[in-house]
Formats: sequence, C-alpha cells, structure tokens
Amino acid sequence: MPLQVIIVGAGLAGLASGIALRKQGHIVNIYEKSKFTTEIGAAISLSPNANRVLAGLGWDIKRVNVASHHATKSFLSDAQEGGPAMVNGTNCQDVYEHPMCMAHRADIHKELARLATDMDGIGPPCTIHLGSGVIHCDVAKGSVTLSDQSVVRGDLVIGADGINSFMREHVLGQKIDPQPSGLGAYRVVIPFEEIANNPELSYISDDPDTVVFVRGKEITKYIVFYPCRGRELLNIVAVHQDKRRGTVSDLSNISAPSTMEAFLDSFSDYAPRYLELVKLSKKVVLWPLLIWDELPTWTNGRTCILGDAAHAMFPILGQGISMGLEDVAALGALFPPDTPSDFETISSRLRLWESIRKPRVTKIQSISNRMGRGLPGITVSGELETEIYGYDAEREARMALEASQSSGEPTVENSPRTQLDVPPQLLASL
Repeated sequence: MPLQVIIVGAGLAGLASGIALRKQGHIVNIYEKSKFTTEIGAAISLSPNANRVLAGLGWDIKRVNVASHHATKSFLSDAQEGGPAMVNGTNCQDVYEHPMCMAHRADIHKELARLATDMDGIGPPCTIHLGSGVIHCDVAKGSVTLSDQSVVRGDLVIGADGINSFMREHVLGQKIDPQPSGLGAYRVVIPFEEIANNPELSYISDDPDTVVFVRGKEITKYIVFYPCRGRELLNIVAVHQDKRRGTVSDLSNISAPSTMEAFLDSFSDYAPRYLELVKLSKKVVLWPLLIWDELPTWTNGRTCILGDAAHAMFPILGQGISMGLEDVAALGALFPPDTPSDFETISSRLRLWESIRKPRVTKIQSISNRMGRGLPGITVSGELETEIYGYDAEREARMALEASQSSGEPTVENSPRTQLDVPPQLLASL
C-alpha cells in the first residue's frame, strides 16, 4: 500500500519532496498557507549537486531558462578600473556531470509545480492545497490541523515551510531562535539590458556568464551579482553591517522594503563603477542575516523538517537550496514503494535519514556561517569543491538503507560517507 504523505509548505523544498515521493508511488498532499499570487524571491545558484537531484526528479532545465556559469571573478571595492583580482572556474559539466547555473526562484518553482502535479508523471500526482495553513501538528500520530479546524492524518509528515518554519517547534518540542549577526543583505533584480546599455558597466556585460564578487575592505562586506533567466535579469546581493537595531523577532521579516539611497549609503566607500550598478536599483529588499546553529534533531515520530526549516545558513557558499534538495533526494530513496506504514518503520527511516544528512549539512552550515561570526569566508575549491559538488545524495541514501536493512541498526555508523571531509585546519576554526 502506498504511504499517505503530508507536506507542509509548497516552496521549492516542499514541491521537490512531493515529486520524490510521488515517484515512489505514494499519495502526497501539500498544504500551503499562501495563494502564490506573486512571484517568490529572486535568483539562486544551482551547483552540480543540486542539478544532480533535479535531474533525478525529471526536471527539464530548458524550461527554467537558466543562465550558465563558467567562472567566479573577484574584484576589489576600491578598483575603479581594470580586471578582477582573482578568477576561479571549473567546467562542472565535465568534472561532475552536471552544470553550475543560475536561475530565478519563480522559474524553478513553476517547473517543480508542473512536475509535482503533471498527470503524465511517474506515480499519482501531488495535490496542492493553497490557502491551507497548518495550526497544529501531532508528530507521533502524523496528523495536522488546518486553519479551518479540519484534521488531516498521514503516515509521514514533512515540514518544508522555510526559515520561519511553524513545524520546527513541533518537531523540536521547543522554540529555538537564531542569533543576530549584525549583518544584512540588500537584494535587487535589474533587467540585464540596462547593464548592456551602460558603458560604465562593461566589466559585467563583456563576460556575462560569471559570478562577480566585489569584496569590501571589511571581511563582512561584499556585493555579488550574476545573471539569471537566460541573461534577462541580473541578480544582486549586497552584504553589509545592518544599521537597524532590534531583537531577532523585530528583524524576522525577511523581505523588508528598503531604498536605492540606503543601498548607496551603505556602500559609499565602493568605487564609482560599482555604485553605477547600485543606482539602477528600483525595488530594493533588505534581509537580516541570522545565524542558525545546528538543531538538536530534525525528526520526531512520524514527522521531519528539511531544507531551511532544519538548517538555514548564510548565503556565502550558495548551498542553501542545494542542501534542501539533497535532503529531498535522500528522503525519497529511503521510502521506496514497499515501505510499511507502521510507526516503528516510519520513525526509524526518518532517524536513518537524519543520520545520513545531518553531519554533512552541519559542516556546510558551519562553513557558510563563518562570515556571520566575523571569520573570513571560504572559497569552494579543491577538495571542498569535490566533496560538495560531487556528492550524490540519492545514491548515498540507497546504500545506507541497504546497510541498515542488513544490520537491522539504522545508525550513522552504518551509513556510508555521512561525514564531509574538510581539512582539519579549517574545522578547527569553525
């Protein structure tokens, strides 16, 4: 019999979870409190480990209109002329069999929604319930109470409701807040034609398929930008000291409006050619960057949390969405079509899933959060690049399931390669 799966949240991680589990033949219902009347978010980078998962889910990359990526260039903030101070680049398609690319969140969301609900897809289509907020979850029974007071029961409940997760507190049995870092990030999307028509910005338009970092004199300050939507748009993220004051609760709104003037003021020490780009900003959003430490657990009974609900991280490595997609691939592999629906099986599979995922994700979360702790950022290159980009989450989960079924002990020791290999000198500074 197929499992009855409840997913809370129809963002990228929630839809991807639905696809992975429908492909295993399970019945999936996704509950989303919003009605998705507007586009969601800006652009994100999709590294090879993310694209490996998406390919496994059956997505058509051509439908998403991604922008390719062949290098990362680093400029100095006071350099008015000249090329980058450093260039890093790997042909990811050749090395890892999947590309590095940039995409708009709304385009990814549209494709994942298609895959989740397509009548011609593998397994029964997911049912998405919009305007259906969850107000309570019984993690042991696998039930959720909706905003209309109706109760829905399932065999497996997945909290994929993002950084401001409602499900997190139910799984943990306590409320855990992040720590303020004192940093914020301006986010802007600009039509690329405005870049191409401005000779002051030729350092962007002459080689558009790159990620550009403009590093400030302080280690906690930088502007990064890259194209998305097939070069129709340029996505900008600018990290800086957030002058606002308040508690974490005061700064929890991740989409607070700001202004181009405030953006310019925060980066007034940058060379004019970079400020010329800032001046094109029309709709500016300011996000507080909060530090989420490792949570005690991601699972409880029949229920789990994944993606940003379980392990939100600083954007410096561009691995937030990738780790969420890896969570999804591993979860799908651990719940094949013949999975029994009894409590012990479901809860033990979830514990096995956490034992596979948590060590790896926690290391990447710790590296990503270095900037929030006032430590220098780490470049994804060499052994670290191979460990991150070359990872196959679905394969690792299948191997772990086979090992646990042979031994009867779903523990981290039975799970192959659960640890991320990071040089000891780096781990010592985390």
